[in-house]
Amino acid sequence: MYGRRENLACVAAVGWPIRGPFPLPTPRLAHLVALWFVGVVVACSNPLPDKTLGLGGVEGSGGVTTTGGLVGSGGAAATGGVTGVGGSAGGAGNTGGTLGTGGLSSTPAIITLASEQCDPSFIAVDATSAYWTNYAGTVMKAPLGGGAPTTLASGQSGPSGIAVDKTSVYWVNQGVFLGADGAVMKVPLGGGTPTALASGQTSPVFIAVDASSVYWTNGCTNDCTGYTDGTVMKVPLGGGTPIPLATGQTFPHGIAVDATDVYWTTGSAGTVMKVPLGGGTPATLASGYPAYGIAVDATSVYWVTGITGAVMKVALGGSTTPTTLASGHTSYNIAVDTTSIYWTTDSDGAVMKVALGGGSTTTLVSGQSDTSGIVVDGTSVYWTNRGLDDGSGSLKESSGTVMKLTPK
Repeated sequence: MYGRRENLACVAAVGWPIRGPFPLPTPRLAHLVALWFVGVVVACSNPLPDKTLGLGGVEGSGGVTTTGGLVGSGGAAATGGVTGVGGSAGGAGNTGGTLGTGGLSSTPAIITLASEQCDPSFIAVDATSAYWTNYAGTVMKAPLGGGAPTTLASGQSGPSGIAVDKTSVYWVNQGVFLGADGAVMKVPLGGGTPTALASGQTSPVFIAVDASSVYWTNGCTNDCTGYTDGTVMKVPLGGGTPIPLATGQTFPHGIAVDATDVYWTTGSAGTVMKVPLGGGTPATLASGYPAYGIAVDATSVYWVTGITGAVMKVALGGSTTPTTLASGHTSYNIAVDTTSIYWTTDSDGAVMKVALGGGSTTTLVSGQSDTSGIVVDGTSVYWTNRGLDDGSGSLKESSGTVMKLTPK
């Protein structure tokens, strides 16, 4: 059971996996799988800031879509569209620091965009801002160049996957574990009253958007013991009746879209699936490989395999045998740009990358505190650190951070 939020105080339910026959990620899906998890409730006593927002920016041009939508959580932002800034990071804390000017340095800099966050798990970016969900109940925003975080929405029930387009921020509220009180939400980029696009959903976690619709996965519908009746859903950007695109899925996880199809994974069930945007018969692209976070580009589908530690690739049509691009790093979230695949590692707090065609892996950052969501744009890679302490398995109070590495 999840803790409830009062007056913006963070209350998060955190779990640790009992590695049973259906292992699932820590809140990359830990918020979903309490039946396999030992829950630890932690209160984050510091309220999060709630400031008046100016108008937000628009997404970068071109690029790929990923888990979490056009620029959604756990996947790649649309490439390009970010104004280059350089110099060293300023002060730490909620302000995230202010960057100096003078162009991008050739030496990558690690920048804290926001600190004192309570369980930040998913992240998206556009041309001007980073957006993330704090599972404790808030949806946040901060300038890409540094500055004070602002609160877009508060009092949410387990906000998770997040995506943005040119006008709005979209996210899913998981609600009570396996209860039919999940929701798909949106709010203007500049802030305002959140709107529910769909309610009565069961365990939604991941989200994607395109020019007309919002897409998400529901972990189950009625069979929330065997998890064999999960659904892939969509609803128009303006709201309306939710439409099932696929039913009878075994706990569907990550989701991504391109111009013709919706793609998703089924976790430990080990399939990568797709269906036309307008609905139809789902097709299996790959099977026999655990599959969690997912991303697509013009030719391929990419995913990570969780505790089995691989980064995989298959052709969009599924006509080829899947290729292992990297291995040895437990991961549940992934992003892609025009040259590389990026992922966060669950075991050693690192941010990794490998070329789209495979080869040697590169550790971009290490020593982070429970890395989670990841997204990239034309110049930088962004990720969230949930803020676990050293070895005890509980969240430190308001110890999460939102991070940036530039240039990537």
